[in-house]
Amino acid sequence: MTRIEKLRKDRKISLKKLDDAMDKCAQEHDKMIDKVKNSKSKFLSSYKDYKNHKISDKEFLQITGNFAQIIDLEEKMYNKFSKILGPLDREFQKRCKKIFEWENHSSKDKMCGDVT
Repeated sequence: MTRIEKLRKDRKISLKKLDDAMDKCAQEHDKMIDKVKNSKSKFLSSYKDYKNHKISDKEFLQITGNFAQIIDLEEKMYNKFSKILGPLDREFQKRCKKIFEWENHSSKDKMCGDVT
């Protein structure tokens, strides 16, 4: 196996790892998006009710607390994703860069070889 073939194989493996991790994160992400959307809707509705004195301070505070908890969980999820996906993405980008450099270095050698 040549050096470039090994680099390409390593890139393919790192891309597969990144894709698999993204697929796993996507399921959790989709569920969180639904939770945030529902909580936001409930919060906005309750805010209107609160302004119109249709719900008590206690009810509004409880709904506000629930909304804040969901937003906090969303932030934690994104932090977790960046810890999982960040290193995998950097590894993939590193492989891509090595291939790019190898191919450009090889093509420069060929051009220089043609000139001399």
